[in-house]
Amino acid sequence: MGWGGDHTAWALQVAALAAEFDVIAFDNRGAGQSAAPDITYSMADMAEDVTGLMDELGVRSAHIAGASMGGMIAQEVALRHPGRVLSLQLHCTTAHVDEWGRAVIDNFLRAKAHGGVEEFTLFVLPWLLCRKTFAERRDFVEMWIQRALEYPFQTTLVGLNRQAQAIRGHDTRDRLGKLRVPTLVTTGTEDILVPPSASDDLHERIAGSELVRIPEAGHMHFLEQAPAFNETVLSFLRKHLN
Repeated sequence: MGWGGDHTAWALQVAALAAEFDVIAFDNRGAGQSAAPDITYSMADMAEDVTGLMDELGVRSAHIAGASMGGMIAQEVALRHPGRVLSLQLHCTTAHVDEWGRAVIDNFLRAKAHGGVEEFTLFVLPWLLCRKTFAERRDFVEMWIQRALEYPFQTTLVGLNRQAQAIRGHDTRDRLGKLRVPTLVTTGTEDILVPPSASDDLHERIAGSELVRIPEAGHMHFLEQAPAFNETVLSFLRKHLN
């Protein structure tokens, strides 16, 4: 999952995928029920966390999917361990973070440092969900606010800050051309946090990749338009069964 998120953010995907596949969803270091050591984090470290977990579970290879920061980690897994990746999914993510992106990260961290859970949640949600969702699906928005308020495993400032450190250092632009694994890239057409142009860039850099734009959805398009997203993913996976 992405920056500050944990495995529960895949809530609308796990059941749909588990009907046909074995599914492993986990918490990155710094989030959820995983430890948040106050040390330097890098995408390389977090990629090794993934393969380390696979080793522990006896999984030689897998279809690897990541959203946002998770998509950055997924890129590193595929680049560092291509033999362990059957296919790759890069959702609402990017090949690098520019100065605008770093400024947004800094603002998120300031909001986290100076506000409580409710204030931070209300600050973040407009970056994650699109205007139409706010206008027409208030119950959906309120559900995620309540979930954030009630969730017992809140991401700490330390965890968020250390994950942000890894995001700032992410840059795979010069290496993505080496990928030869089947790759699906998706984006919400209304994503303002990681704009669709970042997905266009990934698509151009990864030979043979598929690009799907999910309409009427922002950064968390896999939640806003879960049925369309799930069918896109399942269709892709069915084509690349081993």
